[in-house]
Amino acid sequence: MKFGAMVCVAALGMGVQPGSGGDRVAPDPGSFGIKAVTRPSQDAVTGFNFSVTIEDVLVKVGDRVVEGQPMVRADATDAEASVELQTLRAESELDVQAAEKALELSQVEFQATKQAYEGGGGSTIELDRARLAAENAKLSLEASRQRMREQQIQLRQLQARLDEHTVTSPFDGIVESVLVDVGDTVRESDPIVRVVSIDPLWIDVATPTEQTLGLKPGDPAWALVRIGDEARLLRATIVGISPVADSVTGARRVRVEASNPDALPAGLQVFVRFTQPDQTWMDYFESQDASGAGDTG
Repeated sequence: MKFGAMVCVAALGMGVQPGSGGDRVAPDPGSFGIKAVTRPSQDAVTGFNFSVTIEDVLVKVGDRVVEGQPMVRADATDAEASVELQTLRAESELDVQAAEKALELSQVEFQATKQAYEGGGGSTIELDRARLAAENAKLSLEASRQRMREQQIQLRQLQARLDEHTVTSPFDGIVESVLVDVGDTVRESDPIVRVVSIDPLWIDVATPTEQTLGLKPGDPAWALVRIGDEARLLRATIVGISPVADSVTGARRVRVEASNPDALPAGLQVFVRFTQPDQTWMDYFESQDASGAGDTG
């Protein structure tokens, strides 16, 4: 279950505690939970599988992209010509048609030779030669059809190679960086475009093992996100717990997923807890809701 609500908490630090009549200031965020950092739930750096020259850059930093959307195109003149030539070969039926006519002719000749033989006008060797010629023509037709299928497979291979001249987005997300310009020559596996998905956000929390023993995927979590002097409460869900504890720190990694409809950037400091915030925090959040500064989800 994912929770999308965000509660604006206002200024961080020590101040007037909940229950006073004036503006309420958040308690010390360090008392909220375990310190961690938000990160993209998906993060990919794309590139080409071979050396190319950049022909067109179709996106810029901050653009939203969808899965499969073209982002960068490379010069594909040679690949396009190869596909065009192979298309002619793969779609041509001339060889098959010629083989069909050859088979038809050999069958006519075999029947004529057979009739002549049965009428006493031909020899056994002539009949066998005509029969084998017909059988060979049939095999030639099958070979022509197989060559045509092979040409079609080669066309698909060349088309796939041509498609590799365009870098596309691997998932729905946001362009984080564009590392090339038109005219650049890039080598195999050079980074081209980085795409991230920040809705939802992931948070990997190094949690003391004793606190993880009662947790399971699907359990709720609460994350206090720091944004300068402001903080927001993200209601989240546990999506994974590492089966291995760190022998030095005694902690296990608990991955938390938080819906992010307001597109908060990844990389922010957060404090995460796996039990409902105590009364001090709940009173504070309720005061923010009452003042209209709270729920933005």
